[in-house]
Amino acid sequence: MFSMATGSFRAALSAAFCLAVISACLIVGTGRPAGAAPQTQAPTHVCGTPLPPGPIVEPPQIDMSSQPLNDLGWNELILRVNRSGDRFCYTYALDGNEQNVAPVIRVRPGERFAVRIVDELDGPASGATMAASALPACKPMSMPDVPVRTYTGYMNHTIDARTMPMRDIDANIHFHGFEGPSSQDDVFVSALSTPEHACEYELTVPVTQPPGTYFYHPHAHGMADDEVSGGLAGIWIVEPSTPQIASSDDHAIVLRYRVPFVLDNGFLPEAGALARAGGKKEATRAASAPVPFDPFDPPPWPTTVPVRGAQERLNACGSRPSVEFSVDGVDPPAELTVPSGQTQLLRVLNANADSIVYLRMRDAAGNTIPLRIVGRDGIPVGGDDAHPLAQFLSLNEYPLVPADRIDVLLTLQPGQAVTLYAAPHCTGPADEFKIPANLLVVRAGAPAEHPNVVASSPLQVDRAPATQLVRYAASHPALVRRRALTYTEYALPRPSGHGYYGAYFVTETSNPNFNEHPYWPHFAKGAQAPPPDIVVKRGTIEEWYLYNTTLEVHSFHLHQAPFVVEDGAGAPMFADTVFLPFGSLLPNSKDPDYPLVKPSLTRVLIDFRNVPRGTFVFHCHMLFHEDRGMMGIIRVV
Repeated sequence: MFSMATGSFRAALSAAFCLAVISACLIVGTGRPAGAAPQTQAPTHVCGTPLPPGPIVEPPQIDMSSQPLNDLGWNELILRVNRSGDRFCYTYALDGNEQNVAPVIRVRPGERFAVRIVDELDGPASGATMAASALPACKPMSMPDVPVRTYTGYMNHTIDARTMPMRDIDANIHFHGFEGPSSQDDVFVSALSTPEHACEYELTVPVTQPPGTYFYHPHAHGMADDEVSGGLAGIWIVEPSTPQIASSDDHAIVLRYRVPFVLDNGFLPEAGALARAGGKKEATRAASAPVPFDPFDPPPWPTTVPVRGAQERLNACGSRPSVEFSVDGVDPPAELTVPSGQTQLLRVLNANADSIVYLRMRDAAGNTIPLRIVGRDGIPVGGDDAHPLAQFLSLNEYPLVPADRIDVLLTLQPGQAVTLYAAPHCTGPADEFKIPANLLVVRAGAPAEHPNVVASSPLQVDRAPATQLVRYAASHPALVRRRALTYTEYALPRPSGHGYYGAYFVTETSNPNFNEHPYWPHFAKGAQAPPPDIVVKRGTIEEWYLYNTTLEVHSFHLHQAPFVVEDGAGAPMFADTVFLPFGSLLPNSKDPDYPLVKPSLTRVLIDFRNVPRGTFVFHCHMLFHEDRGMMGIIRVV
């Protein structure tokens, strides 16, 4: 809902037009007006500058097995978190030189490695140079003492609302897609919890971890949106036991926001009055008895912000601009020249914090070229971990949500060129207006001396592991527990009484006594994990019905466990992040300005039979939404 934000990233959007639902024309944490110049450090450009359109410069590659051993015997990479204005970066040493582009980290099943995160956002930290054995254990991030304000929400259930101060000062790391214990991939901890401002992560890649493309990024609550938007994001790769393609034909294609931020259009009207109207209505809404409903077939419910006012109206396909992208740090259209006749592997990551990319490919004549997808979110579509490129799913378009990855095979003939581009698409009245943009032009160069064409065939859908899990669940319904999770959002009054803010929730509505509340973990004295919202028994299978009641797209990401997406994408596929379409508008005779929303439904199957016990999170991976509450806690027991 009008995801205009606070902090350095969203100031760029607020400069174009200030939506009261989120920014209220004030940048929280800095006290500066929306649109004012962001506070910056000295212009040392420690985090680099944008590159003009031209050939991509792929990120540095780090094989963790070749990294120096720390004093505890772990191959270790030390990543220092730094900032230059709106640009964030990891700085680290590689072959004697300091780097500031997030590296591609390569590991193998069964391998153990260590990554140290050092928070230098407020200056140099001693944790960067200390022995690993001398570092104290990081503690959970403390949540601020903010009073709860109560409102009436979805189906007249209670909203317990809190506002999270947004300050880009803390850091940690999340290995997105990691299937090992959550204690190794601990997103609750804070680098600022120790005087050394450093957290040591020691991970052992499960021997069952599928070979493919994964994602790492910060997960400090209230800060992830700005930090990822500014560049703190990279790829980690799990290699197969036997290489499938030459390293020179293996390409990391990272889509990020361009920094300094540039809006992709300036013609959309200001819609702040609609947000203010929604906030005023919510503030004065009387409490009512909860409405009985079937959580697996919910009725339409009124939108929380009007779609029209005296002077304003939401556009059917988007009411706010987006920010221009970069491709491996290069302003698009970026270029990549490859040997003709030689199969290439494009590992495409959407490292934007909030913007979906409807990815398509065309030839020089404008004809659509299908994307041959061999892996999604790190998992081979054919389920063959020994031969992850052996099968592909052919799609004309793929909705690449933030944090999503696809591995694409491509073989060009002499003289051929193709363009990967962001296609126009309708993402909902309260979402971004999508303007098409060319991202990457791949051209065939001279032929390879010894061409290597990877043998890959169309996916045998009936034999794919994802299809088999769907079939098993359908034939054993008594063994599958269903849950309904519902995405909602509101404009709520600020505690100060001045303006409104965007409140975002994901709630288990199959719990008859649900109430909507933001992610707000509480840690008992000495505890490393907070109480959960959902408890699951290890060894079970669950089917989650994900309902989006809002007028913008969302996504669903679950830590530690992949799931099967049952709806969309041409065939069931394993994933760790999935796109949730916006709801459909229906007339509301009682209040025409607040039409009814029929929620969209996306179903996922989650196999908890091999998920390690522990406490972790699920959330929308539009990080603006996550930072503002759209996240829950799950415990596997």
